[in-house]
Amino acid sequence: MKYTEAWASIVSQNLNLKITTIILGLLSLVLGMITLKLSFKDSIIIDRGCYSKIVTPVKDEHSKNEIETFIKEALSQRFDSLVQPVDGLLSPDELQLRSIEQKEFSSRGMKQHIVVNKVTKDSDGFKVDADRIISVGEVRSAFKFPLFVKLESKSRSYSNPYGLLVITAKQVEEISSPKDKR
Repeated sequence: MKYTEAWASIVSQNLNLKITTIILGLLSLVLGMITLKLSFKDSIIIDRGCYSKIVTPVKDEHSKNEIETFIKEALSQRFDSLVQPVDGLLSPDELQLRSIEQKEFSSRGMKQHIVVNKVTKDSDGFKVDADRIISVGEVRSAFKFPLFVKLESKSRSYSNPYGLLVITAKQVEEISSPKDKR
């Protein structure tokens, strides 16, 4: 083999190696960018059951509508006589108060139902404008029932998809002004 032919073969191999190195570098850069993009995407959650389906992940923040819906459901479980409370929406103290209250109502032959009209955010919790319907047999009476509800965040679960817990639900005594007494 001649010196010029050997030198030409080495130059050709070096050129092929340089092109291969550049192509592999660009390919690894593109694959790295794709990997980064996919790693920041929300993961797909598949709910397996009788019918498998993709479940949309839920954010930790609670929307106003979600809080209002939760308060309506939780207060119904706290005050309604015909509703059985589900574990996870009310604090143990509220469950105990509900039990005492319902025993007192049943001993008198009474039932109660609460209707939530409006929920407004307060500095410490939520003010709830509600009506309390108390029935004794066929006789029903509706009363204004303003409440102050304090909530706490907790992890979402199957029994509590809202991720909220009622800590206290207290009746607020409204102070009437002198003009109202006339």
